[in-house]
Amino acid sequence: MILTSKTAVLFSTVTLFAQVAFGLPTTSGPERHNRARAVRQLSYTNKTSTFRNAPDSESDLQSRLDSIWDSTAGSSTTGTFWDKVVLQAHQNILPGQGIDINYIDDPNSITDVLVGPTDPRDSFSNLNNPDVPGVHYPRFSDVDPLYTISEAGLRAAIYLPPGFTASSNRQVVLFSLPNPAPPTTVWLNVPGAMLNDVQSNAEYIAYAISYVKALIGDGRELNVIGWSQGNLATQWVFTYWPSTSPKVRQLISVSPDFHGTALANGLCLNAGNLTNGIEEGLPCAPSVLQQEYNSNLISTLRAAGGGDAYVPTTSFWSSLFDEIVQPQIGLTASARIGNARRKGVTNVEVQTVCGLSPGGGFYGHASLLSHPLVAALTLDALKNGGPASLGRIASDIRDICKNVLAPGLDGADGAQTAGAIVLAGVRLIAYPSKLKEEPALRAYAA
Repeated sequence: MILTSKTAVLFSTVTLFAQVAFGLPTTSGPERHNRARAVRQLSYTNKTSTFRNAPDSESDLQSRLDSIWDSTAGSSTTGTFWDKVVLQAHQNILPGQGIDINYIDDPNSITDVLVGPTDPRDSFSNLNNPDVPGVHYPRFSDVDPLYTISEAGLRAAIYLPPGFTASSNRQVVLFSLPNPAPPTTVWLNVPGAMLNDVQSNAEYIAYAISYVKALIGDGRELNVIGWSQGNLATQWVFTYWPSTSPKVRQLISVSPDFHGTALANGLCLNAGNLTNGIEEGLPCAPSVLQQEYNSNLISTLRAAGGGDAYVPTTSFWSSLFDEIVQPQIGLTASARIGNARRKGVTNVEVQTVCGLSPGGGFYGHASLLSHPLVAALTLDALKNGGPASLGRIASDIRDICKNVLAPGLDGADGAQTAGAIVLAGVRLIAYPSKLKEEPALRAYAA
C-alpha cells in the first residue's frame, strides 16, 4: 500500500506465501498424502461452520491463537505447521477474503479453494497506470541491474485507486489517526505473492520505488512499509539496486526475516536440510527454499551487507510466537537489523516492551500486524521521520500495551488478520512450480 501525501508510504503487503489461485500439480507419495489430508480437513471445517464459532473478544482471539501455536517449553501444543493451520481453521480464525473452501470435491485439484483478488486493491492487472517523468526501464541507473520482467508487468502490479492524483496533499494515515482527511492509498501486489524467486519478486519493489517516487515528485518523500518477505526483498533491492535507497525516507518492517527462517523445512514438509541433501526432500516454492536460514540467497545477502539498514529502519517482531520465522527472540532474532551504516535503527520485540500486559501476550506472524504498539510506533515514525522512537511515546506505552489490537480494530478485524496464515498455507499447497533446489543467484549477485 502506498499512502501519498507530503510523505508517501509504499506498503508492500507481499508475504512468504501466494497471492493468486493456482491448481495443485500432480504429486505422489507423502507430499500428496499429507497435503491432500490438510485440504480435506480444511474443506470439512468450512462446510460445517463459517465464523459461527469465531472468537467473541480480543482476549478470546489471543487465547485461541496461543493455544494453537505456542511452541514454548511446557506447551501442550503438538503437531506440524500444517496440523496447526487445520486447528486454526477449526477455530474459525480465517481471512475475510481470498478463500472459499465450501465446495471441494477433489482434494488433488483445489482450484476451487482459492479465488483471485476479490478486492480491486489486490489486483496485479492494473493496465491504466500513467507514464511518469524519466526513464525507469530497463533500469533507472547504470548502477542497477537490468529488469528481467517486462515493464508492463512491473507497472501492472501497482494499483492506483480511483481519484488518485500525483498532486494529492492528504495526511499519511496508517491504521486509525486523528486526522480528518482520509489517505490516498496505492497498493503494490506482486503476482504469486512472493512464492516465486525472491530475485524476481524484488524487481517489482525496485520498479515501484522508482515509479512512485517519480509520480509523487521530489517535494514529497516515500516511506516503505513491508510485511514478512516484503522486507527481505526490500533489503535485496537496497543492496543490489543502489539507486533506490536515496528515494526512500525510511523502512518500517513487520515480522521480517532479514536472516531467513529455520522453519522453512517444516513449511516444505521436509525433515532434512534444504541446502544439503535437498534431493532427499520434497519440492517446494522457490522463495521458501531461498528463505531457509543458511540458503545461498540469505548467505549472499548477509555477505553483501544486507543485514544492516540502508535507510532509517524500524523493525517489529514477536517472540511469542512467530509460526513462520525463527529464531525471533533477542539478539538472535531474524527480524533484528543492524546499523553499521549509521542510518538509524529501532528494533522492537513487542513482548519485551509490553511485558505482562495484554500487548505482551501471544502474537503470530500475521496477527502482529494488528498490534497496538506496532500501530503507535509506525505513526510515530511517519510523523517524525524514521526510525520510530520508544522515547517519544514513553508516557503512552502503558496505555498502548493494555490493548490486544490497534485502535479502530475489533475482534473480527483481528481474526481476519490472523486468518491470513490459513490462506497462506492453502496457497502454498497449491503453488504449481515447486523446485527441489533454490534458484541460482543472478549474475549481479553471484
